[in-house]
Amino acid sequence: MLTPDMRAVIEAAHLCFAATVTPDGRPNLSPKGTIRVWDDARLFFLDIASPGTRANLAHAPWMELNVVEQLSRRGYRFAGRAELHFPGSPEYAEGVRRVYGDAAPAGAVAAVVLLAVERAAALLSPAYWRDADETAIRRSWRERRAALDRQFEEHLARVGPVRVAGPTG
Repeated sequence: MLTPDMRAVIEAAHLCFAATVTPDGRPNLSPKGTIRVWDDARLFFLDIASPGTRANLAHAPWMELNVVEQLSRRGYRFAGRAELHFPGSPEYAEGVRRVYGDAAPAGAVAAVVLLAVERAAALLSPAYWRDADETAIRRSWRERRAALDRQFEEHLARVGPVRVAGPTG
């Protein structure tokens, strides 16, 4: 089910947004920085700091992941049933190994979230309606991305970078 193009976008992006539903029916969207392909029909990510996502999936196991390669302005939406795998399970050990290799994780991994892809659909920016092709879009957004990075660097120089204490303080 997962095509070579889907795999390439996931590998290039390494970031997705996971949509779940809270127990009271509200939407929840959370970024995930460890998205990977598990096999031809499943994706996974590590739950490093997502107690809300974990609680939502325990209540209702349905999830949608959106993955977009930023310069090409295209990607995919993947939807299906998610499973949580905790320390001690073979899936947990395999997921952590696939992300970190033989190195120890930088921090605690609460769970491996495995999504059985039941539906996949392409995401395309409206930029495809006006630019000649993906090469032109990538060139245009590479220049725009550089300008945005410069602007944000100027902002950080004025206000200072954000610092966040980890879960242990």
